[in-house]
Amino acid sequence: MAELISALLIAGLLAITSFLVVDKSLQLGEMMAILTVVGSILPAVAGLAMTNIQIQEANVAFDRMYEYTHLQPEYQKLVHADQESRSAFRFESLTIDALHFRFPGRPLLLENIALTIRKGELVALLGESGHGKSTLLQLIQRFYALESGQISVNGVDWNTLDTATWRQTIGVVPQHTKLCNGTLLDNIGLSNTATEADKIVRFCQQSGFAHYFEDFPQGYLTLLGENGINLSGGQRQLVALARALYQKPQLILLDEPTAAMDKHTEQFVMNLLDQLRPHLTILLITHKFSLTKTANRVYSITNGVLQGLNSPVCSKENEPQPELILM
Repeated sequence: MAELISALLIAGLLAITSFLVVDKSLQLGEMMAILTVVGSILPAVAGLAMTNIQIQEANVAFDRMYEYTHLQPEYQKLVHADQESRSAFRFESLTIDALHFRFPGRPLLLENIALTIRKGELVALLGESGHGKSTLLQLIQRFYALESGQISVNGVDWNTLDTATWRQTIGVVPQHTKLCNGTLLDNIGLSNTATEADKIVRFCQQSGFAHYFEDFPQGYLTLLGENGINLSGGQRQLVALARALYQKPQLILLDEPTAAMDKHTEQFVMNLLDQLRPHLTILLITHKFSLTKTANRVYSITNGVLQGLNSPVCSKENEPQPELILM
């Protein structure tokens, strides 16, 4: 509106002064002087008119920052949950019983989920996109509150377990990998790279990642770019897996961890997970049935419903096919 009024005012003033010049009531120089003065004044007037809008925008931004700074903490630290007790925590089992969940205002996404994962097991979840598999992993990470049901860790209600302790116990490879604009060492260590560089390199050499990472243009000092723009999809997933395993988790959640990898790299990942299984519990989401051959149990989740809590555990000695539990 301010711009429209300014344009109309300039057009009207030009028409009037032109008429006066033609009528010889006004000199041409006087006409140009009037137009110049008005042209310099109008932007200042328009800016003054817009000041109210800028004040309102600043007020909204201030209100949002005020709300942000007064948000309640995500979790309250328990008095006994110090760093020593977190390091001493040992994961043995995770039990989900009668879990229901929905996003506000939406239909039920997960219905009566019942699942038990024990130390040393690899449990796989199959299912179509949008049926709640990734949401289940987010619930396990305590990103959302349950609508109903119960989750137990080591047979104890996990509400008694400090959130920081729990998240220190688990490692996550999400479906969409997030990398920072730093070196490969920065993205794996996520801490003081200068003091842990040698430790990170040794970890990669011992776990087999060095075969892939040392081929990067500058090796471990390669800049990955924002969100790993300088890497392929498979390389980003390798970095995410290395980052998760470097933290030495006791439970690792994998959401399509090999979706962008070639068969050779995918086989390396599965062999590595199989070697770590005695010391690691793995919950794997995948659309590839070939990745479930060594799983202790394989479930299918459809429309938020999961079955097969009592399926037998596969024996690696006899190497039977994993039990696929469908609706």
